[in-house]
Amino acid sequence: MKKTLILFISMLLASACTTVYKDSVSDAGKMNKSSRAPDWVEGSSASYPSAVYITGKGSADDMETAKDRARGEISKVFSADIKAETSVYESERSVSAGGKSSNEYSVSAGEDIRTVSKKTLEGIEIAEVWQDKNSFRWYALAVLERAKIRRIYSEKLEETEEQINLYSAQMDAAENNMDRAMAALKVKNLMKTHDMLVKDLKVIGGSGFASGMENVSAIRTKADQAIAALGIYVDVVPANSRVSTEIAKTLVSLGMKVSESASNIDIRVACEAEMQPMQDPSRGSRWKWYTGEASVKLTDVRAGRSFLEFNASSKEAFVSEAGAKANAEKALGRSIGKKINEAIENYFDGM
Repeated sequence: MKKTLILFISMLLASACTTVYKDSVSDAGKMNKSSRAPDWVEGSSASYPSAVYITGKGSADDMETAKDRARGEISKVFSADIKAETSVYESERSVSAGGKSSNEYSVSAGEDIRTVSKKTLEGIEIAEVWQDKNSFRWYALAVLERAKIRRIYSEKLEETEEQINLYSAQMDAAENNMDRAMAALKVKNLMKTHDMLVKDLKVIGGSGFASGMENVSAIRTKADQAIAALGIYVDVVPANSRVSTEIAKTLVSLGMKVSESASNIDIRVACEAEMQPMQDPSRGSRWKWYTGEASVKLTDVRAGRSFLEFNASSKEAFVSEAGAKANAEKALGRSIGKKINEAIENYFDGM
């Protein structure tokens, strides 16, 4: 009786283990039980040709890790661009105007990109898994149907191009530099999404991956010209040529124009800067230190209102006090220039 009970319990345990094992691979696609490695382990898959599928292979000591690595190989094709674009929009979100977030459009664009990314990753399936009977190592094949994901990207590309054309028309209809630049900055942000989608569609391949816009370069050039036409005047008090020069250089490198005169301008930048020598914290050091502090206010001249105020600082060292001061002035100017650019973009995005 005791032996029979032990045998019965053993059979139950074996059955339970089998059930658990089956459940663990139910979402893993086809379990290849062959003792010979399937074709995709060392080469391409005949069942999932590259013309129809994007494939990824993964191997590990356990099945789940192998599956994750296989999915990861496919996601690498898209994730670099998606992460890069998302970080751009996150950066734009970090600046506020008048104490309030004013970049709803950037947030929307960033969410659009993440939506495309999510749909892409959800389309990845584990087609087959195999375990080497000698090494006991697991191998997994992940697949992504090109036609399915191409539809997602093509639809998003078409929507993005419609928005670009809309704001391009607004640039043409604008009656002043500020309105024209506002539409232009929206176009430039949409172009970032557009370029990512076109690039990924080329990776996906097949028909329908080309952009439907024949005038992308022309619209991009028009947007750059609209931004460059903005009249920005920088007033540093007390006058500091290095700080002023670095602010101007930074804005020009970002496609903006700095006016030499305060007349006929669109944006006025008022900057109060102070430079101070700083004692080296390390005793006996030969380095000389200088710090810079500035309060900055941006005013929309057309609307007659200030739309952003912020502080900037710098701290630089050199073997001479004059050199340390020069470095601190240049660093302060560069910091102010970058913040001005971010502020203007966010101000327009919120309008």
